Order: sequence, then structure tokens, then C-alpha cells
Amino acid sequence: MSAEAEITVWQGHPSWRSMLLFYVKWTLLSLIPVAIWVGLNAGGQDISATWFAVATGVALVLTYVVGWIRRQTTRYLVTDRRIHIRTGIMSRNERTTHVDRVQNVNLSQSIIQRVLGIGDVDWDTAGTDASDADFTFRGVDDPSALVRAADRYYGVAAVQETAQRDVQ
Repeated sequence: MSAEAEITVWQGHPSWRSMLLFYVKWTLLSLIPVAIWVGLNAGGQDISATWFAVATGVALVLTYVVGWIRRQTTRYLVTDRRIHIRTGIMSRNERTTHVDRVQNVNLSQSIIQRVLGIGDVDWDTAGTDASDADFTFRGVDDPSALVRAADRYYGVAAVQETAQRDVQ
């Protein structure tokens, strides 16, 4: 069977909600030029707001573009054969493991993540504790649906595989 015949069980990116802290922090930092202008005007200095407004606008646009790029360049993929994580734009980092190496699937959600409807799904793999063996899908929407989809698919696949072995 060729790689093109793989069946996609689930694919996605981190949720935009998983990046809320990034967006809030950088939005507040982007407002510093306007805050400086307000402070200078309140101090009695009559300074044009143009450059402060432009600096704030550029910083805000950069914040949202960088956040979007970070989110879109992280791709999670679960197929009938492998689990794959790809990150990066200029330098690329890809990690793949075969599904038969997966021993446990763990879902974790902090209280904030539960409120936001996101969570982390960690695929524990056999054989190594190395950092390159970290197969955690961080900040995915409805993580329990991903775990159920994998359970449903791999449960059916295991039954079919066992049935094929019994026939042979």
C-alpha cells in the first residue's frame, strides 16, 4: 500500500483560543506608544499623535499576523498509520510516529482550557523518553472529540486486523 492510501482520521491546528495569552500580552504591549502619547499630552506637551498612532497600528497588525502565522504553521495529523506534527515556516520541525507505537492517549485541560473548550492531547509512544518523542497536540479544539475519533477508528481497525489474521 502506498503512502497516498493513508486514511486521515483527524487533522488540525492549535485553536486560536489557545493563543489568547499571546494575543492579550502583545496587544497590551502594542498600545504602549499611544499610552506614551497620552502621558505626554497630559503632562502639557503638545505633540502630534501621528507617529504614536502609526507605531501602535503597525505593532497591532504585527501581533495578529505573527499569531496567525504561528497557528497556521503548526499542523497536527492523525492517519490510520501515523501521528505527525509539523511546525515552522523558515526552519521546519517534523515529528512522526507509527500508531502501533502509541501506548496511551492522555487528554489534559487546565481550568482555563476547559472554559475555552480547548486542551492538550498527548500520545505516549513506546521506547523513548527523549524530547523528540513528544507527540502532544497543544491547544486543540474539543480534544475529547479527537480522542474519541482515534478510539473509534483504531478500535475498528484493530478488530478488522484481528479478523484478517484469524481468516489467514
